[in-house]
Amino acid sequence: MSIETIINQGGTLVIDPYNTSLSPDEFLTKYGNIVDSLCIVAKSEHGSTYYQSSTAPKDPKYGELFSAFSQIATDIGIQTFALIHGNMDAYFSRDPNFQMQRSGGNPVPNYVCLNQKVYWQYLSAITAEITNTTAIDGIILKDVHYPRDTACFCDNCRMSFATDYDYNRDFSLEQLKRSPKINTWNNLRQQSTNGLISSIVQRVHSERKVDVLSEILLDPQTDYFEGASSHFAQDINSISQATSHILFHLHPWSNLPSTQAELDKLNEHLIGKLNIINSITNSLFLWGPTVEQYEFAMKVKDSLGSKYIFFTEDKPSSYLERRSLHLGMGV
Repeated sequence: MSIETIINQGGTLVIDPYNTSLSPDEFLTKYGNIVDSLCIVAKSEHGSTYYQSSTAPKDPKYGELFSAFSQIATDIGIQTFALIHGNMDAYFSRDPNFQMQRSGGNPVPNYVCLNQKVYWQYLSAITAEITNTTAIDGIILKDVHYPRDTACFCDNCRMSFATDYDYNRDFSLEQLKRSPKINTWNNLRQQSTNGLISSIVQRVHSERKVDVLSEILLDPQTDYFEGASSHFAQDINSISQATSHILFHLHPWSNLPSTQAELDKLNEHLIGKLNIINSITNSLFLWGPTVEQYEFAMKVKDSLGSKYIFFTEDKPSSYLERRSLHLGMGV
């Protein structure tokens, strides 16, 4: 992968110190003269922050990276975005009262239940801190979703559903699938996802009118928009009501399109949602693309009128575990 080539073609690099080989100084020395925009992770998937937070724990190794990097980037005129990992939070999810659970009772590693409004307030407070203390141009909400349709079946989710909808408290996903109430259950999952997004957007905009981009995972192995809705509770119709800027993460669990046939397959699914897509702002997100894959993504950008293409240097270190979890492979 050539970072310089992709940046020269308009790509916006996402920097996470745990998943990149470049320090801030090295990056700015090497690419500062060609970069127009940059995205820096502010809250990691570990749950720690890369700045001094009064709300969340500061990362012991990179606790000042976001603050320093964003300040330098702003000072030299680089458009700057902050990326926040949503309910993927290894720190918060250690508390069994907030931990997401599968049907059957096993915990989902590193995920916080989306039905916990205390966590909505917690994440909203973090985004407000970032908005108030930096001159960022936008916030990316990543990993605001359920990792599979088998979640969340924690005591709180099951008890609330059983009480509100007159249902047996000790139910499983398979039992729900045989019941007409499965649609109600799926709608409630989407409401929880959208509730967290709306909570953050409202809190951010009460401080400063900053662009908030919310992710939708689009992968052929989960049938693009269908899987995004049924498995991850990321329904484009609903999310477009919560925020005016959607971030399509293309092929997170599959190879990015690198042939015209693969691109045509992706476009078939995107075309079916063009009415919604055209009514909002959209951008693209790619994990570790090659130059060839990035050039195919540029074709998607042109057809959708996407504003940005965000990309990482490589896939995250947690990729294999996350891929197995999201594809229902037993992790």
